[in-house]
Order: sequence, then C-alpha cells, then structure tokens
Amino acid sequence: ETATIFTVGFANGIPTGALLLVSDQPMISTGVKTAESDKVVTEKFVDEHLNVGIDSMKELISDGRSVKHLRFDD
Repeated sequence: ETATIFTVGFANGIPTGALLLVSDQPMISTGVKTAESDKVVTEKFVDEHLNVGIDSMKELISDGRSVKHLRFDD
C-alpha cells in the first residue's frame, strides 16, 4: 500500500509521506508477526507513534519548512 501511495504521488507531483509502525522482524524466528504480537505492539506503541508523527508535522509547518527528503539522525 505504501509503495502505491508513493508511486502515484511521485508520478503526479503530489507530496506524500508515510509514518510506518513496523511490528515484525521476519529474519529472526521470534520476530514473525502474529495477530497477538500485532495487538501487543498496537496497544503499547500506536498512540506514541502517532504523536511523534503529528508533532513532527506541526514542527515542519510552524517552521515554514519545505521537505523533499527528511531524515532524523541520532
């Protein structure tokens, strides 16, 4: 779904963005996503995750910045 959004946005010159909450690590046996593990991650992290995204967008808007490529470095 995300790839489609970005492809269509790019092709049509529409600014797009995504905030992804990744809840699986398929390269390790205990990291395979299940309905239960997804529920736990959602309950524990989705509110914080959305707040990070909302706060980031508010900061960009209030600073009047235009963003083509945005990276958050540690």
